[in-house]
Amino acid sequence: MPKKTQRTDGVIRTIRLSVRFAADEYEQLKQKAKEGRVSITEFIRRAAFRRRVVELPPPPQLNWKLYTELNAIGVNLNQIATAATRASKAGEAVNIDPEQLQNLVESLRASIKETQMQLLDCEIRDVEQEDLI
Repeated sequence: MPKKTQRTDGVIRTIRLSVRFAADEYEQLKQKAKEGRVSITEFIRRAAFRRRVVELPPPPQLNWKLYTELNAIGVNLNQIATAATRASKAGEAVNIDPEQLQNLVESLRASIKETQMQLLDCEIRDVEQEDLI
């Protein structure tokens, strides 16, 4: 994935341009960028070059729940990895209970499977509703 200061074709953006906005204009920019799910900078760049800025529909509520759950899992896994790396660099034994780790992995598998089934159920309901229209 390219850096924020790098275009998709690899060209690095090095020139900065300062622009001033009134408070109400800035709030409008923030709102429009948020609706388009892009940064304010990207929104301004697209508008300046007359590129399309599409307002995406809000994600289903289930996706926010999934995001929150996956974020919590990621935080926990990162803490485990950080502790293991720190212990390894210090020449200490990595103190991870394999049984507890296995239980965590099994719990994650079950949660992921449940989430997949919920997502499939939502997609099926969405398709059925589209067929009714």
